[in-house]
Amino acid sequence: MKHLSLAVLTVAAATFATFANPTHASAQEIRGSFANRLLATRAALESEWRRLSADPSPNDADHRLSAEIRARLEQGDFRPGDRVVLEVVDEPALTDTFTVTGARTLPMPPPATEPMALEGVLRSELEDHARDFLNRFLVNASVRAHSLVRLSVHGEVARGGFHGLPPGAALADLLVAAGGTTPDADADEMYIARNGEKILENEELQTAFAQGRTIDQALLQEGDQLIVQDDGGGGFQDNLRFLWVIVSLAGGIYGLSRAF
Repeated sequence: MKHLSLAVLTVAAATFATFANPTHASAQEIRGSFANRLLATRAALESEWRRLSADPSPNDADHRLSAEIRARLEQGDFRPGDRVVLEVVDEPALTDTFTVTGARTLPMPPPATEPMALEGVLRSELEDHARDFLNRFLVNASVRAHSLVRLSVHGEVARGGFHGLPPGAALADLLVAAGGTTPDADADEMYIARNGEKILENEELQTAFAQGRTIDQALLQEGDQLIVQDDGGGGFQDNLRFLWVIVSLAGGIYGLSRAF
């Protein structure tokens, strides 16, 4: 099994380092434009849209990206069926996971008297938007909010299938959400696919894990798949236990109880 112990130790150490330094971010994106980031800010998107729009003869890719950014700025990030986690201090009824309706709203229980509209809201704006909304019904509401992104894990893992994680979760949390890998998993044979095409693999993926990249920083999108392939070896369980302990201590497991 190629470099498996080293890979596990590296990911665990990087996850702990990320927790110790929450502002950690890599200087280079893995793939695509930063405009595709799940947590892109409105200011960043507007700046990129203006840059693209200023080009008198954009190529097809830039033209499509410009249109996508404009639609995102106008419509927001939330679609029917998306899930949002709210934590409101001293308000147990409002501390829950809510599902976006077909009207792009969140149904809100009392003391709120109406649903929360999400039309035009970006993921990066969600917490401030939720706080402003709830302050209409509460006094100085203390609110934490994040969306969940549906990603799937398949292959040599304990619990394959879809899992909902926050965009700020580390890539390693995908493996944790899936219950860890089986003894036959090969760290060098994992890859991330989108619509059947590999978008992140080999050393590039190993680097993303080792640097503690988040789902947002890795430019993943809803529905992307992490595939863990079979190496046919053994002896991985002890390493996995170590990874689990380190990730747990580092606070890497959050939002997983809200998984789909």
